[in-house]
Amino acid sequence: MNSFGKRTTSIILTALAATTTMIGGCDAGNWFGGSDTVPLTSPPNEHQYAQIDVPQPINLLLPKSINIHPFTVTRTFDDAGGIRGIDVRVEAFNAFHEATKAFGSFRFELHTHQAPAPTAKGELREIWEIEPSLLDPKENMRYWNRSQQMYEFKLQWTKPIPVGQKFVLTAVFTSPFTERLTTRRIFISGQ
Repeated sequence: MNSFGKRTTSIILTALAATTTMIGGCDAGNWFGGSDTVPLTSPPNEHQYAQIDVPQPINLLLPKSINIHPFTVTRTFDDAGGIRGIDVRVEAFNAFHEATKAFGSFRFELHTHQAPAPTAKGELREIWEIEPSLLDPKENMRYWNRSQQMYEFKLQWTKPIPVGQKFVLTAVFTSPFTERLTTRRIFISGQ
């Protein structure tokens, strides 16, 4: 690794160490129109990061897997009762299967549920990109729920979805420090 690469790695690891010691929480915010709301985006803009070689044993503290927590639910916010968003909770686990911070980018995809398909994913309904990425320590803390040790994203959509419909929610995490991580959860709207 050249001196630029070593210096860049050193700066990023210092920022990572400093951020994990910060105290913060997730502001309840406003579901729609507030600063914590993640609006709908156009087609996916896959983040491409040059991979940074993180030395042992620090690499053991980086995310090795992610999970969409069962606390993830749809939310109803209008008088008509249409589902208007998803409160997504995402956990990141390190090599010791302990909760850890995830520095990178999250993308979420919502598909209809199609039972016979091996992945159960049917028609793509929505895509959300979390912008700016969680590489920025302030943005990372904005979504971090300290008491639950996981990330909380409030995803909105404009089309009402009937209560009781089954969906597949996929989370994709990309980072310059780890391999690309994905997970999915099947859930029923309104539950």
